[in-house]
Amino acid sequence: MPLNLAAEPSSAKKLEAVRSEISELDKTLSLNKKTKAELQQQLKKQSLKVSEISRELNQIKQSIAVKDDELLNLQQQLGVTQKQQAKQLEALNQQIRSAFMNAQPSYLKILLSEQSPERVSRSNTYYRYFHTARQQQLETLHTTLQNLTEQEKAIYAVKRNLDELQQQQLAQQEAFKQQTVERERTLAALNKKISGQDAQLAALKEEEKNLQSLLDSLAKKAAKRPPPSKPVKPSERFSSLSGKLQWPLSGKILASYGSQRNLDKLSWKGILIASEKGTSVKASAEGRVVFADWMKGFGLLIIIDHGEQFMTLYGNNDSLLKNTGDTVSAGEVIAQSGDQGVRQTAGLYFEVRHKGSPTNPMQWLRKQG
Repeated sequence: MPLNLAAEPSSAKKLEAVRSEISELDKTLSLNKKTKAELQQQLKKQSLKVSEISRELNQIKQSIAVKDDELLNLQQQLGVTQKQQAKQLEALNQQIRSAFMNAQPSYLKILLSEQSPERVSRSNTYYRYFHTARQQQLETLHTTLQNLTEQEKAIYAVKRNLDELQQQQLAQQEAFKQQTVERERTLAALNKKISGQDAQLAALKEEEKNLQSLLDSLAKKAAKRPPPSKPVKPSERFSSLSGKLQWPLSGKILASYGSQRNLDKLSWKGILIASEKGTSVKASAEGRVVFADWMKGFGLLIIIDHGEQFMTLYGNNDSLLKNTGDTVSAGEVIAQSGDQGVRQTAGLYFEVRHKGSPTNPMQWLRKQG
C-alpha cells in the first residue's frame, strides 16, 4: 500500500499545534496561579493597612474623648473661679461703700482732735483692721484672677489639641476609605480567580490545612513556655467555663458548628455570628494573644491561648486592636468585625479548639438573653 506522504507533514503540524496549545495553557495556568498568589499577598497587605489605620482611628477617638472630659472639667473649674471672683468683688465693693458712707476721718485728724487716748487707740486699731482686711481681700482677688488666667490658658491649649486630633481623625478616615476601596477591588479580582466549585473546594481545603498547621505550631510553642508564676484557681480555668463563656458579640447564627458548607463533605469547624461591620469583638475569656495577623480564608484573625491546651479563634475581622503577646481579660475589646475573610459575609467567625481539634462553641458559650 503506497504511503500518503502529504498526510505526514499535516499530522506533524497538528501535533506541533497541539503541543503549542498545551504549552500556552500551562503558561496561562502558571500565570493564573502566580496572579492569585500575588492577589492574596496584596489583600493581606491592604487588610493589615486597613487594620492599622482603624486602630489609629480608635486611639484618636479615645484621645478626643479624654480631651473632651478634660475640657469639660476645666470649664467647670473656670465657672467656679468666676463665681468666686464675683463674690470677692462684691465683698470688696461693700467694704469700700461702707468706708465711704461712714466718712471716716484720717489718722492725722484723729490724733489732732481732743479725744481721749483710749478712743484714739480704738480708732487706730479699727483702721488697721479695716486696712488689713481690705489688703487680704485684694490679695485673694489677685490670686483668683491669676487662677482664672491659668484656667483660660489651659482651656485654650486643650481646644487647640482637640482641633489637631480632629484634623488627624479626618485625614485617617480618608486614608481608611481609600484603603477599603482598594481592598474591595483586590477581593473582587481574587474571587474571580477562585470561581467555580472545584476551585472553591480546593481553596477551602487549603485554608483548613493552613489553619491546622498554624494551630499545631502554636501548641508546640505554648508547650515550651514556662508555667505561670501565679497558679490558676480551678474555678478560673478554661475547662471550668463550659456554658459560661462570654459571647464575642451578639448576633444571629449564620452558620452552625458541624453544618455542611455545600461543598463536598466539608463542614463548619466553628460558628459564624452576624453583625454589622465595625462591631466590637470581645475576648470570651482571659488569655494571651498568640496570633494577630491576616490569614487566607479567615481574614484578619486573632487567636487567644487560655491554657490547658484551649484556644479561641476570632476571624473575619475588619481591624485588630491587640498584638501577639498581649494579655487580655474576659470582655476586653480585641477587634472590630468585618466582611472580608470568611466567604465575604458580614459578621464574626468564632472557634473553640482543644488540643488543636475543634469543639462546639455553643457548648461553651452562655445562653444569649
